Amino acid sequence: MTRPTFTRPINQQPAPDADQASGAADQPSIQCKAESASVQTDALWQYLRRIESGLDQIEARIDRLYIALGGGTVLLAAIGVGSAFIVRGG
Repeated sequence: MTRPTFTRPINQQPAPDADQASGAADQPSIQCKAESASVQTDALWQYLRRIESGLDQIEARIDRLYIALGGGTVLLAAIGVGSAFIVRGG
């Protein structure tokens, strides 16, 4: 299974709102909105990375479970073959 990668576009600028089209009179509020949006997107990316890390841990545990089940199956097959030889007498 390929591992998904989440990358945040660095060069992407936020889309202009209707408030931004009014002019440069409210430039500080636009800057504040941009900083707030940046903080929110950073938090979202951090949350997505945590989810991805958790999924990786779950996947690793499932892989170990498959290995354990496969080993148990091989062990049961070996016991079955051994007992068949014992019951048959040779």
